Amino acid sequence: MSSPKTSKKSRLTWKKKAVFACGSTLFFFLSLEFMLFACGVSTITSESDPSAGFSKQIPLLASSTNANGEVILTTAVNKESWFNVQSFLKEKPRGTKRVFCVGGSTTFGRPFADPASYTRWVRDLLPETQPDVNWEVINAGGVSYASYRVAAVMRELAQYDPDLFIVYSAQNEFLERRTYARMFENQSWMNDFSAALQGTRTGSVVLRLAQAVNSEPAGKTKSDSKTLPKDSAPYPEEVDEMLNHSVGPLQYERNEEWRQEVIFEYGFNLEDMISIARDAGAEIVFVSPVSNLRGTSPFKSLFDDGTDADALSAKLQIARDQLRENQLDNAIETVQGVVDLSPKSADAQFLLGQIRFAREEWSEAEQAFQRALDEDVCPLRAIKTLRDVLRSVTTQADVPLVEAEQLLRQTSLKQKGHACLGDDYFLDHVHPNLDVHRYLGKWIVDELIASSVISGDSPSIATMDMIQERVNASIDYLETSIAFRNLAKVNHWAGKFEEAIVSARRSLVISPDDLESRFLLADSLNNLERYAEAHSEYQILFDIEDYPRAHLPYGELLLNSGLTNQAEPYLISALLTDNEEHMARAYYDLGLLYSATNQFEVAVSSLENVMEAYPDDEATMILLAYCLRKDNRPTDALILLMQLLKLDSGDARTNYEAAEAHFDLGQLQQAKRYIQAAIKAEPDNHEFEATKEKFEQETPDKS
Repeated sequence: MSSPKTSKKSRLTWKKKAVFACGSTLFFFLSLEFMLFACGVSTITSESDPSAGFSKQIPLLASSTNANGEVILTTAVNKESWFNVQSFLKEKPRGTKRVFCVGGSTTFGRPFADPASYTRWVRDLLPETQPDVNWEVINAGGVSYASYRVAAVMRELAQYDPDLFIVYSAQNEFLERRTYARMFENQSWMNDFSAALQGTRTGSVVLRLAQAVNSEPAGKTKSDSKTLPKDSAPYPEEVDEMLNHSVGPLQYERNEEWRQEVIFEYGFNLEDMISIARDAGAEIVFVSPVSNLRGTSPFKSLFDDGTDADALSAKLQIARDQLRENQLDNAIETVQGVVDLSPKSADAQFLLGQIRFAREEWSEAEQAFQRALDEDVCPLRAIKTLRDVLRSVTTQADVPLVEAEQLLRQTSLKQKGHACLGDDYFLDHVHPNLDVHRYLGKWIVDELIASSVISGDSPSIATMDMIQERVNASIDYLETSIAFRNLAKVNHWAGKFEEAIVSARRSLVISPDDLESRFLLADSLNNLERYAEAHSEYQILFDIEDYPRAHLPYGELLLNSGLTNQAEPYLISALLTDNEEHMARAYYDLGLLYSATNQFEVAVSSLENVMEAYPDDEATMILLAYCLRKDNRPTDALILLMQLLKLDSGDARTNYEAAEAHFDLGQLQQAKRYIQAAIKAEPDNHEFEATKEKFEQETPDKS
């Protein structure tokens, strides 16, 4: 036995224990990290940017070394979803001026890419304007990036000896605040910590496992309150791709306090950008954003509080019909009545603009279109207040501003006779066509000359035409088709089906066999209830190739058209999905199909699959009760119907089905009581009246 003295000497202090524990833990995780590396496990951040640009732990640029031993900076692989791939030397060559163009998707070049963007025009125009300088122009525009993330990009780029920043940023302010609300709510260290964790293989494995468990919970139980959405857009996992995982218009509500916060933060971010540039010893120039006024309807409109929304919606539809029939005097009177009652209705203001435009009242039309833009509850275009903030900040800071909005208005007045900017200058709500990118490039260079940022003369028409030939030669027409497809996807996501049809057809002119463009065209026509045209496009789609995304919507179109035999194989194919909602919709549609063809046993089986996923879906319960009754199971039908009547005792269809089920059981008095309740709920329903007469002709209750 050791002595107390020996025991005391061998005892470790708490500090040594802590060091030992930390060392052991670190060794364990380093060993685990090495083992995962050896097994070829990748990190999450090597494939994508989970922080969406909100963490400095995941930089825009990655470094490498070329054959000459020089460090090259290139757009990181995990940023390629948002940025054009650009590459330049870390150490700026002598005699070079480095220009970074930053901003959102217009800077990127959407729906095209850098070769067709205004950045490309600046890159080609600067050497023509000031040839004694080696110009280096880098496109650092990020798709869907708003001013907060643009400033973060500038902060990183400021390390690399910039001479000039050109900033085009204002269109994504409200989009970003909704889409990345959680990122804004987090402290910056939380975003950095999360990014750092996903930059390790161990953390990536744990997070991937957690996501897998959450997506397929073992033995999961269905929520008792879960019901099947009736008007859900098909394939939301594809819709989620729109606008780079942004939220949809339904997530937006009128909130003046929130709107003012976004506007204030925009001004703060502009000032931050100016400070970043000046601290780096660089010049900075801003570009005022341009938007499609006439060719883009509001993304979301709400009537003023306290108004009768249904009545006003009906009046707007009357005004639209009057406009379509060229009854302009009646149309203006009708829509003005709506505007007077609900001036904040973006849809009413937009329709007013359309009617004023048709009447060639150009100034009034422009005012109405601008009001529609400003009242849009889902403002995906720069509202006037943001543009005013941009002018105020640049004026106070004595920073050049390219007045692109005013210049494009002047161009339109000269070319069209009005300033109601529309599809003649834009491809969608904010993205300019190729001509406007050309204008932007020249206007920027002209402002740089006027502000003495560069020296030289304004580019001549001959110079512009020469560069135009280069731009035209660099355009990949397959990429152009994809660009139009992307526009169709954005408009389809936003429920702007008329605009989606235009873009999809533009894509199909170049690539007639593009499956997704054909699907977007067919589905948009379907959503506009242009069923014959939609049917034709779906047929063309499936003649080219089987397209699983279209199985469900086309099957539903065929079913609703009464073509049950044709619908069945598409709806059955639609069951081959891992999306619970889509599978439930397909089962429900098959329940409708089999009930319509008197295959009630199969219908019951299909509808029971829906009930497993959505146990409280009322439409499914009523249809299932009907099929159970027709399958000679009236008692089972009544069990479902009694559940429904507890929720809504006055529902007409439920009372009707309960009456029929009691009648099938020979319970005539109960049947009469329920049919009376059904008639009370829908007094003009001829089916209910006929059933009542049938009951009255029967013998007294057998029970």
